[in-house]
Amino acid sequence: MNLPFTTLIALLFSSITAFPSGDKDNGVVAVLDAIVQTEDVSLDVDVLKKIHGKDFSLDVDADTSLDHDSSSNTTELDKRGTKFIISTIAVPLQRDMLKYHNAWRAHHGASAVTWNSTLAMVALRSARKCVFAHTQNNKFGENIAAGTYTNPAYYAWLWYDEVRKYNFNSPGFSSQTGHFTAVVWKNTKQIGCAYVKNCAGGLPNMLFCEYSPVGNVLPASNFRTNVLPARSTPPNPAKPPPNL
Repeated sequence: MNLPFTTLIALLFSSITAFPSGDKDNGVVAVLDAIVQTEDVSLDVDVLKKIHGKDFSLDVDADTSLDHDSSSNTTELDKRGTKFIISTIAVPLQRDMLKYHNAWRAHHGASAVTWNSTLAMVALRSARKCVFAHTQNNKFGENIAAGTYTNPAYYAWLWYDEVRKYNFNSPGFSSQTGHFTAVVWKNTKQIGCAYVKNCAGGLPNMLFCEYSPVGNVLPASNFRTNVLPARSTPPNPAKPPPNL
């Protein structure tokens, strides 16, 4: 089956993994598979299924325009049962997401992104639902992680740490490295994130980040120009601690 239009392909499979890695306080973390978009109208969906070994949810939406760009400082409380779900786009979250994203991007030769409140509100509307799933009908790129750790920056670091598995000599999309490639995608200019605590179940804390323009755009040749090898300078920041 060939696609007659630009299609956003959301990989809806997630895995829950313990990350001991020497951390003092081991916890559980889950990273929802990244999103890939294709601009190749002749790309065969069956080929994508063979590459990733997963089913795909298809959503047609190619518009990545934004209405405005400003800072946001928002807190939402949502009582469910006996717990308060706390969703935030607080100044520290905005600061840390920009700090780490831009440091990692600089290390890979990509320009700094700026904060966009439209993206942040998209992330907040999804995060406050406490549903570990990609935003439906989303016209932006999106990374999601959740778990028992309490530092949002640590979840973002897990996205970037996929760089260890990325093959710069054979660039392209993989579900194992799609979060990393979204973080450092050269053509992305703006981000917005939200963080939620106290969700029910085994994944109480969730981080949603939105990206515009969308990264992870097929065909694979786009990855060669948008996902660049690491440079010697500037160096990456130290790994953020898992808990605040």
